[in-house]
Amino acid sequence: MVLYTLCKLAALGRPPLSLIFGRHLSWLRHQLRPTDEERDAVHLASAADLHDLEFRIRELDRPDRQRRGPFHHF
Repeated sequence: MVLYTLCKLAALGRPPLSLIFGRHLSWLRHQLRPTDEERDAVHLASAADLHDLEFRIRELDRPDRQRRGPFHHF
């Protein structure tokens, strides 16, 4: 019980450990994710033929296309 109380007193004013790990994990995920341009290049490179490539290019050129921002989940 004494050890528990000492740990609680030492932790006063600090954010919970889960918040600290959560920030580090979100930073790592943000750094390791490919950019939109890299994802688009892979999408175009995986086209099976010329018609598929043209369709994918038109799909990427649409003005109302939703971009996946930095906070898009996997």
